[in-house]
Parts: sequence; structure tokens; C-alpha cells
Amino acid sequence: MLNQYNKIAHFYTGLSRLVFGNQLLKIQQELTTHLPTDGKLLILGGGNGKILPLIYQHAPCLSINYVEASSTMIQLAKKRAPNQQKITFHHIDVLDYCHKHDHIYAGFFLDLFHEKQIEELILKLENIKSETTWYIADFQLNRNTKYQLIRTIQLKATILFFRIATQHSIKHLPNIDTLFIQMKYAPKTETKGYPFIFCEVFKKQF
Repeated sequence: MLNQYNKIAHFYTGLSRLVFGNQLLKIQQELTTHLPTDGKLLILGGGNGKILPLIYQHAPCLSINYVEASSTMIQLAKKRAPNQQKITFHHIDVLDYCHKHDHIYAGFFLDLFHEKQIEELILKLENIKSETTWYIADFQLNRNTKYQLIRTIQLKATILFFRIATQHSIKHLPNIDTLFIQMKYAPKTETKGYPFIFCEVFKKQF
């Protein structure tokens, strides 16, 4: 839904740091090192654009399609984008965006959707003529998560806040990594361990 995040856009970064420290930005910075250095990249739900200077530092020649449903977030992202960065902003609900891409970046975004919606999104955006690659950073809880009770409370509080503030319907984290594997994507990276957070590059297998 368009503009759900407008009213929290200006304090989103501060809220994120209060709850998670700098971990969300650090893990996305790690993920940018796996991006291609040229060609085209689709960014889903890019938010306020803090990731854009990091991407430009790694790949200044990359051409970016930036899909974001919040007009206020787009305004903030435009201010953060380096002047020479090749970027086109799309103010649209990602579920209404229909263009195929070979490289797709989703940082802490897919957790906003039910697994069925994620599956439909993958099928809609992946390029069936090539080995589409997804660059994913998101939350996960499993039996190996340290301090699981604390992390569970932390994430449930976060989900509750966004249900109240943005009217999202999600109550539980989707199993993102499992879903990609079921859809014939293979993980391609070895990433550092973060508490209850993962980043992964998934490449389509034929």
C-alpha cells in the first residue's frame, strides 16, 4: 500500500538504531560487496536511501531502479544518493511493479510479506531467460539463534509496532531462505554471523 511509511520515515533510522544498533546497516554494507559492478540492479523497498552511497562506493557504474512505496522515503533517498549515481526512482507498491531483472536487492524488506506473496513476487520479477540473482538481508529465528527468548521478544515488539504504525498484517517472520531454496535458488555466499539476522546471495538454478 502506498505511503504506509510516510509518517515514520523521518525517525525510521533512529528507531532502527535504538532497537538493533548499527547491525542492520553493517550487514547491508557486507551484502553490497557481492553486487555486480555494472549492469542493472533492482532495489525493492529501498527506504530512506542510506544504502545508496555504499552501493555507489562499490559499483559507481551500476544502473539502479529504486522501488519504494513511501513518497517521503523517496525524498530522503534522493538527498542521500550520490550526484553521479545512475538511479531511477519508482513511487509504486512493489506488488504492482512488473519489470523483470537479473539482479534484485532486498534489504530487510521481504519480512513485510506473507510467504505466498513473496513467492508471487519472485515469479513476477525473476528473469526466466537468465540466472536471476537475489541479494537478501533479513531477520530469522531458528533453534540455533542465541538468546532466543530475548530475540523473539525483540522481534515481536518490532512487528507489533509496524502493525500499529503502518497497518501491516504480518504476525510472524516468513521463512525466506527456505522459500528461495524451494523455488530452485541456491545460496552462493559465506557471510559473517549476526544475531538473528542473515544475508545471502541466492542464484536461480536450472
